[in-house]
Amino acid sequence: MVDFETRYYKEFLNSLKTGVKPAIGCTEPVAVGIAVSKAYENLNESIDEIIIKVSPNIFKNGKGVGIPNTKEIGLDFASALAGVCGDADLMLEVFKNVDENAISSANKLIDSGKINLDIERSQGNFYIYAQVSTKNHIGICEIRNSHTNITKLVKDGQVVFEKDYEVCDKSKKENYLHNVKIEDIRVFIEKVPFSDISFLLEGVEVNKNISEYGVENNCGIGLGAHFNKLIDNKLMQASPENMARMIASAACDARMSGVSMPVMSSAGSGNQGIAAIIPVAVVSDEIKATDDRLSRALAFSHIMTAYIKSYTGNLAPVCGCAIAAGIGASSAITWLLGGSDEQIRFAIKNMIGTLSGMFCDGAKGGCAFKIATASSESVIQARLAMANISINDTDGILSPSIEQSIKNLARLCINAMKDVDDEIINIMLEN
Repeated sequence: MVDFETRYYKEFLNSLKTGVKPAIGCTEPVAVGIAVSKAYENLNESIDEIIIKVSPNIFKNGKGVGIPNTKEIGLDFASALAGVCGDADLMLEVFKNVDENAISSANKLIDSGKINLDIERSQGNFYIYAQVSTKNHIGICEIRNSHTNITKLVKDGQVVFEKDYEVCDKSKKENYLHNVKIEDIRVFIEKVPFSDISFLLEGVEVNKNISEYGVENNCGIGLGAHFNKLIDNKLMQASPENMARMIASAACDARMSGVSMPVMSSAGSGNQGIAAIIPVAVVSDEIKATDDRLSRALAFSHIMTAYIKSYTGNLAPVCGCAIAAGIGASSAITWLLGGSDEQIRFAIKNMIGTLSGMFCDGAKGGCAFKIATASSESVIQARLAMANISINDTDGILSPSIEQSIKNLARLCINAMKDVDDEIINIMLEN
């Protein structure tokens, strides 16, 4: 038995408190918005120019996604809007105060050629540089390694804030996860006081609310709304896996189209939050689980998502909703259904074997399709695990050790698929 008092208790709890937060809009344009608004803070003059440099994965995940409270998309508009009305103090809700005047002013900035966006390939896979120039001042902000991790602020050539981003690297802070066993997570979620994790229940309400809006307003591509029609017309069964598919995709439809409603994120990503929370909540509703038990399952899902992301990185060539949040949800659902440690491992292996090849081709409306697949599959694979159906230990990238299987998955993400990621970005630039 793990010593609960000393074994990762504070670290797990910190991961939940820092990684599970409300966010409005896709987090990559939001992060660019934070950088621009922070660079412009206290300059108190009209903007002459905004220069943005972002790492390739930030570009990939921001090029085609809707900006909250607008019908606009992309990092150019996010930069302009942040210069007009962004509030960096709101962090992931930086675009909370958008109105029609702000949208009009942002478009004027773009039309005047004052926004310059470029890809920076030499600063790692998570880097944002924002420089805002006015008649008499220049402000600079750098963000590295996570969406809100401001590492440098400069005003008129003077550094006003700086920290060692290597020390503050989120992946390094969470290196403890590399020593974690799946049983450690399970023991934590079973032993932690309900009062310490009850805040996770808010994520269910938040993510269901935006899903309902997505259905009612046929947001974005309308995938969730159409699934709902299929269920209503009895052309698709109202099973837990299909309900997870419908609710999760509707939430994504709304979020990626720019609806100004928060989603609860997981491990720094709003779409991961949808995939980590909704399937668990759907199964919880089906079996009428108590709030106590649901909060523990949600904790399992979020920590497992963070565990996988600690290996694959914040922005990877593969879809984080599928290979991180999907795996997190499936392992949590298996526990929620009363699964043993072995059956939880079955669910994780099944998800790796099923979805490990789903690559990320940027944040956009089509993410709803991938989230729908991951959400539904997380329920299906948990059911199969509970029936002791498991992919073979040495199939493909799997290993007898589940922890090694996840490391193998990370190798696939980081090493084998780098050229795939570069080619995806080249295609997006051509488009």
